[in-house]
Amino acid sequence: MKITALGDSFTLGYLVEEKSYTRFLQKAGFEIKNLGVNGSTTEEMLNRYKRYQKLKEKEDLLIIFGGTNDFMNGKSLEFVEENLKSILNISQARKTMLISPPYIEEEKIFSFYEGVNRKIKALEEKVHGADYYIRASQIDGHYLDGIHLASDFHQNLAREIEKILGEEIDRNSK
Repeated sequence: MKITALGDSFTLGYLVEEKSYTRFLQKAGFEIKNLGVNGSTTEEMLNRYKRYQKLKEKEDLLIIFGGTNDFMNGKSLEFVEENLKSILNISQARKTMLISPPYIEEEKIFSFYEGVNRKIKALEEKVHGADYYIRASQIDGHYLDGIHLASDFHQNLAREIEKILGEEIDRNSK
């Protein structure tokens, strides 16, 4: 199965490198094209995916995982939603999967983190139009720096993706 993973530092594997969810999926036998970039916003992800679509063949699954950087930079929930919808609308993938960002660890000295988490929670509650949806806030794992999560999170996320894809394959084979 050909998977394109579009995202930010979580998709790139920042701080976990060979132990990112995309690497775990690759080790499980999936063909992965990783379009993750550190610090990427959903607007940048949309533009990157538009450029990428001109160069590639159709993927079986497009995974979209982003939003944290938008919210950290003060962008609105509506701005993020529109970019995610635009990515979904231009996708020619057979199936799409949207992963909402995990919450960030709140610290009293950075009071705006609470606002970021409110926006992530609001994003989780919206209907997105993807075939599959995962709330990263529900995936177990521990933080490395208050924003990025360790390899245990990535492994658990990869397992959840594999579980969803396995159920899809089972449905199609019946």
